[in-house]
Amino acid sequence: MPWQQRRARRGEDPAERSADPAGARARALALLTGRDYASAELYEKLCAHFTPEAAAGTVAALVEAGLVDDQRYAEAKARSLRRARKSRLAAALALRGKGLTDGQIDAALEAAYAPGEAGEDPELEAARALVAGPYRAKLAAGRRDLVAAALARRGFPHRVIRQALDAPDGEEA
Repeated sequence: MPWQQRRARRGEDPAERSADPAGARARALALLTGRDYASAELYEKLCAHFTPEAAAGTVAALVEAGLVDDQRYAEAKARSLRRARKSRLAAALALRGKGLTDGQIDAALEAAYAPGEAGEDPELEAARALVAGPYRAKLAAGRRDLVAAALARRGFPHRVIRQALDAPDGEEA
């Protein structure tokens, strides 16, 4: 695991980690006051200071108490990524990096990237906003290819890129 490698490079002994479940719970609650965490992410953070057994027990108790809920976290994070104009693919990769399951990721993305009341595709809205904003100068300079490549690197599908470039202002071409 990455945290083990970092500790080994600093010369710290993993045996120095505490096995105190009360300390692990206090640390977890302190972390959760700042923001929400996925259970795998919280476990990794706790393992930096506590034994794997103490960290696992603490995370399991917090999940049972409802203080840590991976599905709730996945849905909130997916909505946040949508507001940040991320493609569905980029959002899926970000959620996968948090240790969430495929089922949790799929459900969260379905909820966050569902078409709005007007039937507008959220990915298309995000791509159009990027074309009208940061990529406007390149498009005005005739560098449509660079804008298309940038959107593709961000994970937008070809159909969305084509539609965003054909009518960047949201009007039909």
